Amino acid sequence: MFQRIVTGKRGEDVKFSVSKTFGKAFVRKHLGWTWRWVTTVASKLPEDWEKQGDETAYRVAALCKLHNISPELVVNSNQTAIYVRPTAKQTYETKGVKAIQSLGKDEKRQITGMVSSTSSGSMFPLQLIFQGKTTAVVPNHVEAREAVRKGWDLTNSENHWSNQTTMKRFVEKVLDQWRVEKCKELGLDSSKQKMVWLIDCWKVHTLEEFRNWLKENHPLVHYLYVVVNYTSKLQPADVVLQRPFKHGFPK
Repeated sequence: MFQRIVTGKRGEDVKFSVSKTFGKAFVRKHLGWTWRWVTTVASKLPEDWEKQGDETAYRVAALCKLHNISPELVVNSNQTAIYVRPTAKQTYETKGVKAIQSLGKDEKRQITGMVSSTSSGSMFPLQLIFQGKTTAVVPNHVEAREAVRKGWDLTNSENHWSNQTTMKRFVEKVLDQWRVEKCKELGLDSSKQKMVWLIDCWKVHTLEEFRNWLKENHPLVHYLYVVVNYTSKLQPADVVLQRPFKHGFPK
């Protein structure tokens, strides 16, 4: 109930009240409003995103020219969520039934996948991050061991999110191993050959601790950041890799 004291025509105080039901009906009918959950403001794509994209491409091209970097050593990486037990949004049911049930639809557990690809079109082995405080949550069956043998990194974090520890593991066990192997294939000196690593501006990537660790332990990995709010247009992992990868896992 909304109440307010107003002044009448003769100067006397008049109590004005409106019920909650009347208020709801009024705003729906006359204002076109409806009760909605509050959401955060979506990131807006800046008007000069194409210019910023060109400048990012020029930086990559300049580094490749300066250090003789092959397309196989220009890498983009990004994290994506993967449901542990994927479920479809559609299923078969008797015609006319209104309540459609699906086994496991409430399953929300996830792992994080670190996907990467090169500018030449090659896809990296994955890093998969499972949720748990100990390595006991990391799969150790035959297929998992075979994946590790092929270069995958299976690890864990308390909430399955990527953090400083998992990022350093990725650089050590996946990214730099790729650089070394490709140097062998291309007849390059892996002790001197640099690579370009394009990543987004997520806080885990931009922390001074991680940047200093990269410079000290992996100076041959030259990292660049995708400009903030531009990943939907300028990050290959988002545009051409992550989307088909995600669509391969029903939700």
